[in-house]
Amino acid sequence: MTARTPGEAVIWNRTIPRSRLFDALSLILPTGESFVIATIEEWQRGAGGCASDALQAEVSRLIREERAHQRAHDRYNAALIKATPGAAPAAERAKRVTDEIAKCSLTMRLALVVAFEHLTIVLSREILAHPDLLPDDDSAHSRMWRWHAREEIAHGHVAADVAAHHGIGRARNSLALGLAATFLSLDVLRCWWALCRCDLRSGFSGWRLARDTGAFLVQGLPSFVRMTAGVLGHRPLKASFPGA
Repeated sequence: MTARTPGEAVIWNRTIPRSRLFDALSLILPTGESFVIATIEEWQRGAGGCASDALQAEVSRLIREERAHQRAHDRYNAALIKATPGAAPAAERAKRVTDEIAKCSLTMRLALVVAFEHLTIVLSREILAHPDLLPDDDSAHSRMWRWHAREEIAHGHVAADVAAHHGIGRARNSLALGLAATFLSLDVLRCWWALCRCDLRSGFSGWRLARDTGAFLVQGLPSFVRMTAGVLGHRPLKASFPGA
């Protein structure tokens, strides 16, 4: 097929597989950010009331920035779903899964927030330090993702500080990280494939999709290895603030 098919029109990150990886992430992020905000705000209303002023200020910054990220990805996703209506069920599924996670205890949800923030930081560092996954081409998409990555890294310690204040131990943090990594990996893969199927139905070449996916896996291998090492090497952080 030519480059004028509907599926081809969504290419912004070199190829369909590369573009759809970040599109899939974007479909998942707003509901994940809602989970982070709701959990941290619940902690803030309870045990967070006796936290240090420094931690309270950092928590307020995290919430403010997560809401900004959520708005940016909501706009991104609205345009994506308009161009690719098949993306809507994938976003709805991510919300259903997050709604189930939200039924956990506050302690477990805080541990999951730490885990999700850590996974986001691992990806953010990779995006900013290496071009294998996302080129720094000054496109609107690239600028948005890099802005998001910089802010995630800047406030990435806050969730761990909250967990330390709440008394969450290493075992629960490790369990939450395993659950979060499994959930996120499977959900991104499902969303990615749902989007690629939309492209195939729109007339995009199956052979080209397979070729580009294989090339992406090879070219992105250093990034995938570094990120895996970053996840497996995670150690719960100590509180950054005295009295946190």
